[in-house]
Amino acid sequence: MDTFTQLIAERRTYTDAPCTHSHAHAQLIIPLQGELSIRTGAQDLRMDQETLFFVPPECEHTYYSAARNEFLVLDIPRHMMSSNGLSNDGVPYSLNKQWKGIRYLILNEMDRPSLHGPALTELFPYISHCLLQDRLPASIRYIHEHYQEPLTVQQLASLEHYNRSYYADWFWKQTGKTPTAYIQEVRLRKAKELLRTTSLSILHIAIQVGLEHQSSLTRLFQKYEHVTPSEYRRMPS
Repeated sequence: MDTFTQLIAERRTYTDAPCTHSHAHAQLIIPLQGELSIRTGAQDLRMDQETLFFVPPECEHTYYSAARNEFLVLDIPRHMMSSNGLSNDGVPYSLNKQWKGIRYLILNEMDRPSLHGPALTELFPYISHCLLQDRLPASIRYIHEHYQEPLTVQQLASLEHYNRSYYADWFWKQTGKTPTAYIQEVRLRKAKELLRTTSLSILHIAIQVGLEHQSSLTRLFQKYEHVTPSEYRRMPS
């Protein structure tokens, strides 16, 4: 049973051993490094550097990470979430400029005695507003959950109930990227993580991130990183 009454912010890491539990408080999990797999009743998400996740009170969730990781976790007393109107199964969000600003503000206060008190409490109304107003759209969430599968713009547009032409404009307004570029960048981030943390072959990694050929992954790295996957793997961390 939770006994704390104030917001608590901590840096936390997760292991590759799946853990399932629930708690009376809510949690906001914000990425700092690596990725985290988290599953609730309606969500099965691989959190990465572009996604964060809200866990509501009493929500049973399973989580684990096979890679080196660190997350900023905000524990929120239940009484502060009593009328939030958010899903009982958790809500993913895109780590946009707004959330990056919130992350910066929290981290900036981490070493100050006032963190677990007035400073964080005064910030919470803004955090709560963002939780209610800035939910991750279904198609963008789908990209992060299914990047390893074939994805088409038509398929993604149907998730938002838009036609393809309108969806492309809508997607640009949401992310500042085309759907194709966004998918490529998600796959690239996953590939970089695997190159840094595993000894899998380049071909295996290409397949793991949804590309059929090693050459496709090489072209992706040369386009965005100006090096090959093998060269990237040899670069110092």
